[in-house]
Amino acid sequence: MESLESLVERYVDCYNRVDVEGMLECVTDDVEFENISNSGQSMQLQGKEALAQVASASSQAFSFRRQRVLSLICTEDKAAAEVQFKGIAALDLPNGVMQGQSVDIRGASFFEARDGLISRIVDYS
Repeated sequence: MESLESLVERYVDCYNRVDVEGMLECVTDDVEFENISNSGQSMQLQGKEALAQVASASSQAFSFRRQRVLSLICTEDKAAAEVQFKGIAALDLPNGVMQGQSVDIRGASFFEARDGLISRIVDYS
C-alpha cells in the first residue's frame, strides 16, 4: 500500500500538471475538501464529483499555477504540509486578483487518509 507521504506527493504532482483525473484517483469517493482563506472566500464540499468540478474550474482560473510542498509531516493516516502556491490569474478572480496578476501564497494543508486514499483535505491560506 502506498504511504500517505507518497499519496500526498502524487496528489500535488497531479494538481501541478492539471491532471484532475489523477487527483481523483488519490481520493475516496466521499472525500471532504475545505479551503479556509483569509480573504473570506472559504468553501466546503464533499465527494469526488464536487472536487472534480472545483479542480476543473480552478485549473482554468490560472494560466500558470504551481503548488510546492515546503515541509511535510506524516503519521500513518494524517499529514500536515507547509505549502507555497504561485500562479498567474487567467481571469479576474472573486478575491480581487485581476487577470495577469501574480499570486504568491504560503499556507498549510492537512490530509487524512482511509483505506489507502485521501479522505479529507483542509487548505488554509
